Amino acid sequence: MKKFRILAFDGGGVKGALSLEILNRIIIKFPNFLDSIDLFAGTSTGSIIASLLAKGYDLNLINSLYTEKESKKIFSKSSLNLIRPKFQNNNLKEIVKSYFPEKFLISDFKKYIFIPTFYLGDTKTGSWFPEFFTNLPNSKTNNITAVDAIMASSAAPTFFPSYKGYIDGGVIANSPTALTILSLLESTPLLKPKDITLLSIGTGDSPERISGKTHNWGIIQWSFHPFSKMKSPLLSLLMDGMSTLEDLYSKEILKENYFRINPKVPKFIQLDDYKLIFLLREIGKSANLKDLYKFIENIYLK
Repeated sequence: MKKFRILAFDGGGVKGALSLEILNRIIIKFPNFLDSIDLFAGTSTGSIIASLLAKGYDLNLINSLYTEKESKKIFSKSSLNLIRPKFQNNNLKEIVKSYFPEKFLISDFKKYIFIPTFYLGDTKTGSWFPEFFTNLPNSKTNNITAVDAIMASSAAPTFFPSYKGYIDGGVIANSPTALTILSLLESTPLLKPKDITLLSIGTGDSPERISGKTHNWGIIQWSFHPFSKMKSPLLSLLMDGMSTLEDLYSKEILKENYFRINPKVPKFIQLDDYKLIFLLREIGKSANLKDLYKFIENIYLK
């Protein structure tokens, strides 16, 4: 049986520039690489990249979104996010709408797509739960628009407002790998783990960690550190921790059919720090991809 190939992108705001730089290098070495992908998965900024690729947009165009000039349009007019989101989502939505007509549905993608988000619940359900916007067989989210799916998955708490009751998929799957695998296996019973290959492209492994006298921390310290590089420790911990779990689970399920590339970055970079896009690009350009190329050639594209 032909291998079912998944390409997954992490969340991370402007750090998607690092992911794209790695993808640029992959395509230089394997020009028809994107044609071989069956399913594109992405969370938050990764949902933008995955959706644009699944719709067939040129990589050069996608790269143009991850520049200081374009990112500044999204992350502008900031507010102190103690009692309100740091940014409004109007500019982000206008950019997304310029690539996806408002009536373009999840079902309209020619390739499979998988976008995690989290629903906060309403008076009818009385509960919250993860939601996966996908066009996999038997999906209940086919009639969701691509714009709504991307905006929901990108609604990072404290940075952007919730969107129609949804918040950023990073709170449950910032690296959407294991959940994508399990959803695929559930929707397509004939597929087995040995039939699936998955390449996960991260947004950078930061050296910054939570340290100090955390035993004395309360709500304010865990939620907001205005004078620290990591302004929201709890949110960062939640998203990075989930990525680590997804990586462990994916390795266990797919074994050698799974590979994750997530280069080290020298400093903690906030998801809205567009002034450091140049650094992210340089990290992507200089990262050692020897093992990645070997995986693609010997396993992924076999």
